[in-house]
Amino acid sequence: MVVILLYVFLCLGGVFIGFLNLNPQFGSNPSSIQKENYSKYENYFNEKFQNIEETILATDDISMANFFRRDSNRVPQKEIDHDLINSKSFTSLKNNSIRFAWLGHSAFIFNIENKLIMLDPMLTEYASPIPISSLKRFGPDPEKVLSIKDLDSIDAVIFSHDHYDHLDYNSIKILKDKVKKYYVPIGLGNHLSDWGVNSKLITELNWNEKSKYHNIEIVCLPSRHFSGRGPFNRNSTLWASWAILSEDGKVYFSGDSGYGKHFKDIGQKYGPFDIVLIDSGQYNKAWKHSHMFPNEAVLAAKDLKAKYFMPIHWGAFVLSTHEWDEPVNESVLYAKRFNQRIITPKIGQVLELSKINKKLISWWDN
Repeated sequence: MVVILLYVFLCLGGVFIGFLNLNPQFGSNPSSIQKENYSKYENYFNEKFQNIEETILATDDISMANFFRRDSNRVPQKEIDHDLINSKSFTSLKNNSIRFAWLGHSAFIFNIENKLIMLDPMLTEYASPIPISSLKRFGPDPEKVLSIKDLDSIDAVIFSHDHYDHLDYNSIKILKDKVKKYYVPIGLGNHLSDWGVNSKLITELNWNEKSKYHNIEIVCLPSRHFSGRGPFNRNSTLWASWAILSEDGKVYFSGDSGYGKHFKDIGQKYGPFDIVLIDSGQYNKAWKHSHMFPNEAVLAAKDLKAKYFMPIHWGAFVLSTHEWDEPVNESVLYAKRFNQRIITPKIGQVLELSKINKKLISWWDN
């Protein structure tokens, strides 16, 4: 019997390892040569990237039964109101402004100086390497928000980190023949290369390193989070926030991040920002150091000296236990309390930075 059980466990282990190695969703890990090169960085130690501040990933027990419980308040009761982006008008910018639209969760498209830039374009159905019903998108189908086939090309794509709800294999397959340049934190380029992206199109940056795309400066900056797409590669690639700087305005994108001192440092060095897109959803006390509650997101916006704050990382997937619209409701509440201007556009609603309507419309309550 012991021999049979051992044989079963070995077979199951072989299947599991084979699945990890053969499923392209998991991407590719850094090579030993790359790891040796990474060791020169201050934020890399013992073959792992490190946060600036101590970041405990799980601080309290959370009931898995509660986490996966079917709770109608975690998803909207009806289809989320959204707009369809007119690709032709979006790509034609005739004034000195910045045009942008939220695609849901943390995904955006920007037109800056007539250059199309996408942020964390997660454009498919599941925030997981295999279809899991609890991780299925409840927000609008991105294809009903933005038709990628109608875009001739995309100038640049910026990724914050390699988690499935931000870096998606199938989205890369949709985008890769149109994208001219990718900007990613160190190590993340391995995933893209493994998925067929030409390595010459990939620029990897460490925190506080910058690159130029025409007249647009792209700065890789710290965040307080972690990385990993499988059970054996935690923190093998870097996670980051980004500043996008141009003569027409300054944008900050937090990626995923817990609250920390890095926000004030970034605000002092690169602020004030015209708009900051801040992780404000999928929070839980169990991972309070790697994601922000809405009150912390507003404090981060203040630290960044933001003219406008927009809560992101909500409106698409159930990745925590709060109600689906709690992040935006709480963000509005705390923004008012801290005297921080806030915008909460619909998914697909096109805005121009120089013409933002200050009137708040609670579309999620309609």
